[in-house]
Amino acid sequence: MRPLALALAALLVASPALADWQYTRWGMTPQQVVAASGGRVVLLPEAERPRVPPLVTAARGDFADGALLLRTVFSFAIAGGGLECVTYGVRRREDDEAFKALLIRRFGPPQTTGGLAILGMTQLGWKLERDEVDASFSRDDPAYAMQCRKG
Repeated sequence: MRPLALALAALLVASPALADWQYTRWGMTPQQVVAASGGRVVLLPEAERPRVPPLVTAARGDFADGALLLRTVFSFAIAGGGLECVTYGVRRREDDEAFKALLIRRFGPPQTTGGLAILGMTQLGWKLERDEVDASFSRDDPAYAMQCRKG
């Protein structure tokens, strides 16, 4: 009975975000991500691509998710393995609660919670079938989530 319940839950929550991220698929090249975005993402010039091994950030843009306008950053495997992570977040601290509600609607209750309350930081995490999502909330900065291919 449990597998059936999980399958039904997956259908009810079905969203591109549960398999890769929105219009992208894990393993895409930076050029494929830009093409799939319909013009909402641009390639970063080679000299402006931050590298934090094993990843390099090669594209960025915006994405409207309902009423929220999210900034997006796309990170790729330096070794040529394609798209590995998408970082997306709100632009204004005032949108944090709406962003948290969006994540919970999409992924369900967080499977992990943490942070440093004394510093006003909260972290939420989800381990999905193909992805891992970690979201950070701070009293000082707008919230963001990093969604990466499991691997």
